[in-house]
Amino acid sequence: MKKILDLIDRVENFTLVWTILALAIIGFVQVIARYVFNISFTWYEELGRYLGVFIAFLGGAIGVKTGSHFTMDLIVTHLGKRWQNIVSTLTAGMSCTFFLLVAWYSWKIVLRMYGYGTTSPTMQIPMYIAYLPIPVFSMVMGFRHIIKALGYLLKAFETFEEKGNAL
Repeated sequence: MKKILDLIDRVENFTLVWTILALAIIGFVQVIARYVFNISFTWYEELGRYLGVFIAFLGGAIGVKTGSHFTMDLIVTHLGKRWQNIVSTLTAGMSCTFFLLVAWYSWKIVLRMYGYGTTSPTMQIPMYIAYLPIPVFSMVMGFRHIIKALGYLLKAFETFEEKGNAL
C-alpha cells in the first residue's frame, strides 16, 4: 500500500512540476511572439487558462496532503492537545464535506457540458475536459480531508485514554 501511495505522490509532483513548466514556456513563447514578431496565438491564452485551473486544483490537493494550506489556528494552539485534535477533526470534517459538495456539483456541470457537446472557442476541445480537473481534484481533496479527520480523531482518542476520560 505504501508503494502505491508513494507512486501516486511522485506522479502528482511530477505532473505539477511539468505542468507549471509548460505554462511558463507557453507564456514566454506568447510574449516573445507578440512583442518580437508581432504575432499572437489565441489558443496559447486559452491553453494557459486551462492549465492554470489544472495547476490550482492539483496544487490544492497536494496542499491538503502536505498540510501546507494556511490555517487560522490562534485559538486552537492555546487549547489542550485533546481539544486541538477535536477541533481539527471537526475542521477537517467540514472541509471534507465542502470539497465533496464541490465535486458533486462540478461533476453535474461536467456532465451537462458533455451533453451539450460544446467546444472551446479556439482550441476546439470539448469543454467538459476543461472542467474535469475541478470535480476530480475536489474529490481528492475531500478524501484527503477524511483521512486527516480520522487521524485527528485517533489522536483525540489516544489523548483521551492517556489522561483519563474527562475532557
